[in-house]
Amino acid sequence: MRGLIRLYDVLIGALAVAGASALGLSALLIVVDVMLRNLGLPPIQAASALVEYAMLAATVAGAPWLVRRGGHVAVDSFVAALPPRSHRWAVRGGLAFSLGVCAFLAWRAAALGLEAVARNDVDIRSIDVPGWVAYALLAVGLGLCATEFLRLLIVGDDGRQTQTVAGA
Repeated sequence: MRGLIRLYDVLIGALAVAGASALGLSALLIVVDVMLRNLGLPPIQAASALVEYAMLAATVAGAPWLVRRGGHVAVDSFVAALPPRSHRWAVRGGLAFSLGVCAFLAWRAAALGLEAVARNDVDIRSIDVPGWVAYALLAVGLGLCATEFLRLLIVGDDGRQTQTVAGA
């Protein structure tokens, strides 16, 4: 079991690195494409579509790592003012709600992806991409986010790392 948990931890970290790499490569591709256009050379035809898919992939690849690190969006000014017992219940309720939303959206993305496979959908842009690709990315990323929220519920941690703000 310990080996499986270690493998999962490596997966979350590797996906975060892959997501960051996708953003970096997207920025590079945009710069190269703009340079080619300004030099009067033919632009990279697939640049726009590749950047769009890379941004989606980067988002869903990095999201589980952000949940683990407490980098997910959370408005906790009200919750922080609660007494300790109420604070704990509010945090756990928020984690459970987030788990439910991510699990539902992962399931729905998977179902839509399977429908796209059955219909043999193709996303036609400058390049043809199978219609299920975006749904698969969403299903996996949101499923891993749900897993991270479940982990936070089991461990009893709200996922927020202590952060030091300069001057605070």
